[in-house]
Amino acid sequence: MSENQKDKSLAQKWEDVVKNARRPIMTSLRVVSGASARNPIRTIVAVIVLSLGVFVLGLFTNFEVEVDGEALWTPQSSKPIQHSKWIDNVSGFPREPRPFVMFFHQRGGNVIGQDQIDRVFQALDAVRSLPKYNEVCADTIGSKKCEVHGIVDFFNESAIVFQEQVSSDADAVAALSALVYSDGRPVSENDIMGKPVRDASGQLVSAESFTIQIDLPDTSEAEDFEEDALDVILELSDEWEGGSSTALRLEVQAERSFDDEFGRAIVADIPLVPAIFIIMSIFCCVAFAQRNWVYSQSLVGFGAVVSVMLSLLCGFGFMFVCEVPFTSMTQILPFIIFGIGLDDAFIISGAFSRSDKSKTPVDRILDTMDDIGMSIVLTTLTSTLAFGLGCLSSVPAVFWLCLYACFTIFIVLMFQLTFFVGCIVVDEKRIADRRRDCLVCFKARDDQCESDGEHNDLEDFATELMGRYAECLMKPVVKGVVIVGFTALAIASAFSASKLKQEFKFTEVVPNDSYVADFFNAYNERSVRSSVSPAVYFRGVDQSDPVIQDQMERYIEELVSIDAIETGPDFFWLRDFKFFAAEDSVTGLTFSQQLELFLQDPVYRELYADHIVLDETGNIRESRCSINMDNVDIENVKEQIDALESQRDVTSSQPINQGSDDWFFFTYDGVYDIWEFYSVSVNELILTTITGVVAVTGIALLLIPHWSAAVFILPLVCVLYVELLGWLQWFGKAVNPVSYVTLVMSIGLTVDYIVHVLVRYYEAKGSRSQKVTETLRTMGASILIGAASTFLGILPLAFSTSEIFGTVFVAFLGLVLLGATHGLILLPVVLSMFGPENVKSTSISPGKDEELSITTSH
Repeated sequence: MSENQKDKSLAQKWEDVVKNARRPIMTSLRVVSGASARNPIRTIVAVIVLSLGVFVLGLFTNFEVEVDGEALWTPQSSKPIQHSKWIDNVSGFPREPRPFVMFFHQRGGNVIGQDQIDRVFQALDAVRSLPKYNEVCADTIGSKKCEVHGIVDFFNESAIVFQEQVSSDADAVAALSALVYSDGRPVSENDIMGKPVRDASGQLVSAESFTIQIDLPDTSEAEDFEEDALDVILELSDEWEGGSSTALRLEVQAERSFDDEFGRAIVADIPLVPAIFIIMSIFCCVAFAQRNWVYSQSLVGFGAVVSVMLSLLCGFGFMFVCEVPFTSMTQILPFIIFGIGLDDAFIISGAFSRSDKSKTPVDRILDTMDDIGMSIVLTTLTSTLAFGLGCLSSVPAVFWLCLYACFTIFIVLMFQLTFFVGCIVVDEKRIADRRRDCLVCFKARDDQCESDGEHNDLEDFATELMGRYAECLMKPVVKGVVIVGFTALAIASAFSASKLKQEFKFTEVVPNDSYVADFFNAYNERSVRSSVSPAVYFRGVDQSDPVIQDQMERYIEELVSIDAIETGPDFFWLRDFKFFAAEDSVTGLTFSQQLELFLQDPVYRELYADHIVLDETGNIRESRCSINMDNVDIENVKEQIDALESQRDVTSSQPINQGSDDWFFFTYDGVYDIWEFYSVSVNELILTTITGVVAVTGIALLLIPHWSAAVFILPLVCVLYVELLGWLQWFGKAVNPVSYVTLVMSIGLTVDYIVHVLVRYYEAKGSRSQKVTETLRTMGASILIGAASTFLGILPLAFSTSEIFGTVFVAFLGLVLLGATHGLILLPVVLSMFGPENVKSTSISPGKDEELSITTSH
């Protein structure tokens, strides 16, 4: 057997596999689209009723907006999740209060002075004088509510005492220089003052800020009270600002602040959704319009937009019914779905316009499905698969977004085959009745039915343009420039991608004018203390045992030795207890007796009562102390990951934790949740990327009528991915939760342009150049218009109120530009040089006897 005969045998075997894989898909396409074409009005009404019904049902049953950062970004089954659940639900520690924090500064100036402290009391009393304060802070048995921490403790939290003791700046300095409060408690000055400076005698010289914290109880009443307190303080802050650069600045942060501002960002961006509907409606109406009133199809263009909108309503409604939370990340989907959903509409309408106009609309629809059905199914499969792989993520925000996307993208395809097909057939009946586009109640005169404007629509113009473009692209010189240019782009992108960093400023997800961003920016700049203060927990051990106590102290010492922590804890009960137990009066007592006396001391009780949990016998069940990660930049992701992993290494290496998954000693802070996301995101992204590329290539290999499709898809998708990473770095973006999501989605979306071109190339006839020219002239025009629609789909994101959607805009702008240019420039050139020749394919359609024939000459 000759070499050519062997090749033909291989091609024939491949032909059989592809034919069998395609047959059920093509059967389904013809059945669904054919039924829609035969009953267009009924189909349109049914889709509208279904979509609105599902959406309303979901909205009024299980609709839930999730803005809690812990619930959104913490990987499931991670150590922070386990520890958080234990602290909240199992441990005997009192529930953490809801801190209401006021931060006073003077833009770097010295805030120690009589007037400044007087204003601190003004702000504190503004909160305490609110009608609901006493109700929220009423004393209850076994709990202390609304404790106030800060420089006001020097004056027993009373403005009257302050006024009696301080009559000058010198008095203020003297009062704040004390090392203990009036009740004997030691002062931790870095907790209440920012960057304090003392002279050689120990006298306080200056400080850049004051921090006042009111510990509200963790109750629904306190949550409601916070809203009133925030309003009062923000109003007072505006009053103090008064246009003066030397005025004392007042920043504020409550427990509910971030969630409120996060939610406000979502609400503020909601108008962008109808904006995109309007933009896409105008674009599609123009794209389908002609100067001839009869042959113009603006209504069909509007129908395409409506079909995508109905897909979103149905997809989102179904997710609501299934109790899948709606998040700020889910909010980007309408912009993406509008872009990729309309791509299929342009391809269907383009193929329909090329079909034999002497046939009935139903037959033309069936021919259209034979022509481009497999192409739109392939791109839908690849997009769905990309999002489906994203569902493997352990991060809830990513999982929920991809879940929404998977189902909605599938619904888009179904509504294109039903609702949009119905719109095309109804419009064909309008044309046959010589009724005007948009004004269907009016018939055109006979002289107005001439097709003088038939070729002035955007698609015909794009088809002609792409035909000329193809001829130019096939010139040898142009091919050389393209190969060199894209090689240089790939090298530059790879170099840029190598410099990409992980970085996330959580203030990016709130509106640009948010007081939350002002608070954290001022606090990080004007305070020594980091906002990361994890607690060190000890549980499940005999803490009266000297050996265990030594291990507890050694654990603290090893934690302090990591780079993230520069100083030890200000207060540690075991350290003070040992000092207390060394006194002669208690040395002969048992541990339980010593501990009882220790906690009876007013100072120690105030410091440690909430940090030691006793069992029924008086022994310690669990305890904790706080440390400060004062050497971690909360905007530097690498430092945060290093801090998380360093404390975890220290924790896992403790002898008491050896061989146990449920650690006896550990540290926890709420910020660990997002740090855990940072630590797993890169590995998850790599895994998703590799599996996505392999899966997309596998689908193409199975459904595109030649084995060489994989040879083109695999390297091109890899190159596109690297170039997208480089694109993000060029625009100053980093890998963060937002770009992570866009990168997960990019695999399925970038391959769309490549698949459309490849499918059309393999189905075309002639030499390589002829096949490329035909591909660009037909499918190329639809791809070009589709890319334009995708760009318009994401354009409103550039006007978002938060940086988060600005990142999405940049990422998807790069995705569209890179995907379209590689699909319409680089791939055609490569195919014209190395693509299989003489590939002759007929459509696989049920009820027909044509067979798929593939022959390749080398």
